Amino acid sequence: MNPVLRTDHLKVHHDTARGTLKAVDGIDLSIAEGETLGLVGESGCGKSTLARCIVGISRPTDGSIAIQGVSGGRGRAARLDRAQTVQMIFQDPSGALNPRLRVDRIIREPLDVNNVGDRSERRDKALKIAREVGLSDYHLDRMPHELSGGQRQRVSIARALALNPKLLVCDEAVSALDVSVQAQVLNLLVDLQKDLGLSYLFISHDLAVVRYVSHRIAVMYMGRIVEIGPAEDVWRGRLHPYTRALTASIPDEAARRDTGELLEGDVPSPVSPPSGCAFRTRCRFARQQCAAERPELRRVGTHEVACHFAETISD
Repeated sequence: MNPVLRTDHLKVHHDTARGTLKAVDGIDLSIAEGETLGLVGESGCGKSTLARCIVGISRPTDGSIAIQGVSGGRGRAARLDRAQTVQMIFQDPSGALNPRLRVDRIIREPLDVNNVGDRSERRDKALKIAREVGLSDYHLDRMPHELSGGQRQRVSIARALALNPKLLVCDEAVSALDVSVQAQVLNLLVDLQKDLGLSYLFISHDLAVVRYVSHRIAVMYMGRIVEIGPAEDVWRGRLHPYTRALTASIPDEAARRDTGELLEGDVPSPVSPPSGCAFRTRCRFARQQCAAERPELRRVGTHEVACHFAETISD
């Protein structure tokens, strides 16, 4: 069976006055039906650029993206076809919703654009989806500014579900919400996955949130995947020094486990990254080989990790 999503050697490079900026630099990912792959990393590591490529907002400069085994084409027709299978939930629901449309129209918009059913059928489907995400008939006649942040994000989720997609790309979908509301939206996404068989690419800078919803976790640094594996194995095993540092930054002593490995220093310039391992300038385990040779992903136990010395620095 084809995975719902597969990327092969995906690259997004931008030519700048200072040189080539490698926002995404050779990403190989796959997501199975009903699976959540969590993608975690600091701001600026390329997560959102990757997300925009997958949904067709941006174009890769190299590599391929296949949705249910079908590689995406170009142009409006290709984007409409892809919209039937993959949709995106953005970080800021206020900015993602048209402030001039009522909730009913917002949820119906994908159905209108794709000429699904007649007006009455679209209205009925919008009501059905709204109820599935925890909204009531009352909310359909409201404007976005009349709703809370959590309700607006539920509207965003409902709109994303209108075309019955197989994959939802959630780009920092809860980071703009209060903690209590975050939990409600995360639980909603988990329930929808069980009920509808959805697959998620769940993107966040918060490893604890990613751990809660994900079956597998991929850790991204400067445009590349540096560790990927089953969620609990990545959380507990933490083979890459960057993953260890992300875990240590969580304000929870149990998670911190006295590693003392908080991230230090700034992220290098993506236009002129360090030679060899891009993380070596912030890594206390770095050795001469790290500067001379870029580590590639390799299997270590249940993980894949891009570190020359993963076995010797693990807990």
